[in-house]
Amino acid sequence: MEVKYFKNQLRGYRVVLGILKAESEDDFCRNCIGLEGAITKVEKGLKKLKLDLADSAGPEEEKKEITDQIDRLSHEVGSLPLGEQPTCQKTAGLCKIGPDCLPRDGVVQLMNQISK
Repeated sequence: MEVKYFKNQLRGYRVVLGILKAESEDDFCRNCIGLEGAITKVEKGLKKLKLDLADSAGPEEEKKEITDQIDRLSHEVGSLPLGEQPTCQKTAGLCKIGPDCLPRDGVVQLMNQISK
């Protein structure tokens, strides 16, 4: 994979981070187990991206720059606030956002689009 591939992946991850930030700022979503799962999915995706980058060919300077960006994004994702004991708000009948869990399903679908 070329360095350009990793740069494009990071663009997608920044969009996902924006969604997660917005959801974590909402008291309702912050207490949703779906948000916790989405954060975990993104953290794992960033770790994989970093490993793939390390194994790729390309100028070391560019790879270092991208690695630093991945580390910053990972830190931001890992520091998003969650509720003390997240539960499924949809199962409890409290979530009225839509038929699917927006944090879990929406973010995961977006992640799948990014990593294709």
